[in-house]
Amino acid sequence: MLTELYIRNYLFVLERRLSFKAGMTVISGETGAGKSILVGSIALIFGDRSTEMEAFNPQESIYLEASFDELPPELIQYLSTQGYTDTEELVLAREYTPAGKSIYFLNGRKVAQSLLKELKGYLVDFHHQRDQQKLLNPEYQLEVLDSYAGLEAEREDFSELYRKLKRDLSLLTELKRQEERDTQLRELYQYQFEELEKASLKAGEDKLLQDEFELLTHSLEITQQAATAASELNFSDTSLYDQLRSILARLSNFAYLDPRLKQACEALGEAQLSIQEASNLLEEISTGLNQDPDRLDKIQKRLDTINGLLYKHKVRSIEELVKLFEERQAQLSGMDDNSRRIAELEESLENEYQRLLLLAEELSSKRSHYASKLSKEIMEQTRRLSIPKAEVKIRIDKKALEDLSIQKGLNVLDTTGKDEAQVLFSANPGSSLKALAAVASGGELSRVLLAVKSVLSEKLSHRLMILDEIDAGIGGKTAGEVAGFISALGSRHQVLCISHLAQIAVFSDQQLAIEKQNQAGKTVVVINELSDEDRLREIARMLSGSITELSLLHAKELIANRRGNE
Repeated sequence: MLTELYIRNYLFVLERRLSFKAGMTVISGETGAGKSILVGSIALIFGDRSTEMEAFNPQESIYLEASFDELPPELIQYLSTQGYTDTEELVLAREYTPAGKSIYFLNGRKVAQSLLKELKGYLVDFHHQRDQQKLLNPEYQLEVLDSYAGLEAEREDFSELYRKLKRDLSLLTELKRQEERDTQLRELYQYQFEELEKASLKAGEDKLLQDEFELLTHSLEITQQAATAASELNFSDTSLYDQLRSILARLSNFAYLDPRLKQACEALGEAQLSIQEASNLLEEISTGLNQDPDRLDKIQKRLDTINGLLYKHKVRSIEELVKLFEERQAQLSGMDDNSRRIAELEESLENEYQRLLLLAEELSSKRSHYASKLSKEIMEQTRRLSIPKAEVKIRIDKKALEDLSIQKGLNVLDTTGKDEAQVLFSANPGSSLKALAAVASGGELSRVLLAVKSVLSEKLSHRLMILDEIDAGIGGKTAGEVAGFISALGSRHQVLCISHLAQIAVFSDQQLAIEKQNQAGKTVVVINELSDEDRLREIARMLSGSITELSLLHAKELIANRRGNE
């Protein structure tokens, strides 16, 4: 229940704190007085974007705050999942800064706008005059039926599955397009993969082969040069080895006389050993180097193969060929995976589509069952609202789905199932039932909408119901019937009703009057909670547009009649 509303610096309200009672509160005032400021403030606290945030003083922030108690159990349960355990009272607020930034609060803590929007469904039920047009919409009529039948969860399950099937069908289409593109490339990729697989390429192989090819190509020259060098180093009469040995023999006799001479002899000895080692290696090369022409031919052919692949695939190294081989292997594997995914997705789509059809049929069956019950209850409530001969019937039209492909079936269905709802109405005996949009006047629409809200309210937990001029287009005796009806609604829910009808105001448990005044050259809105005496004068004004002795007498009569009927 809404217990308090605080408004600061919003529109024509500088600052006002209002307390609210249980039951029915009526907000009245002249046309254009600003009656919707209170309703707009509440809507803005819950993140509404359709109402303009206009400050009384543009240099200061707008601050709006609403306090609620007697919270419904399902809201307390929801809040516990969000980490709120102290929930005897909720204080919701919104601050709108001069810079255009909105800040939201829950019990003094900053929260996301989305949380307050979620809380709105538990705390408040808004009904505007424009809801009359919604009532003419078949989609809204189906929504009303589903709400009455308690089918929200089943409808959401259907909707989720429907959206998933649409996504999966879109994915299947894309996979099939990809498969068509893959078909054109598969043969080429398969050929390239097999060609590279057959080549059995190894990173660095071309360099090793090139080095071996160069060695074998110059093997004769190398063996000749190695033999000559070995001879000159060690085996000829004037070999370098023998010369060093002679020099070392002559100098070694005097090495003990001079350390430098000793070092020179040691260096010559080491050189003699190095020459001996080099001579042995050269001799080994001159006799052991492979000059096999078959090996040279094999290397040449292998290098031709590698170079041919490099040229063919427009790459610069064998490493890039190996990478290309791995890419083709992965691409072919991906094509195989794509084919498997298509087969699996087609099977899944078929199974889930059959499940979707089953859910659609279950929804449809339950709607047909509850449509007659809802029609009867709306008709009974509408007759109570001074349309004594009203006839109401909710017709369910089922879409045909036989022998349709999944694609066509999903196009016929929508997120709500396979049904279309149509409210048929007749206000006069002997008149045939026709679509509500075709035959109901504005006043009749108001009453049918009020009847719908009344029926649905029976299934709602206690909350604040806001009726924003839902009484438009009615007057006289009908206004009295509507007033009693709204009052009865107030016995089940807290009702905040903007009204211009005195017949409704007299049924209220609390009345607020809105008035525009000029203060210091600025327009301000004054919101007054009316005492019994003030209320009498306001009801008199609502009756005749001005306060006269006659209108005051009429107002007293209305109030007395209401009290007499209690």
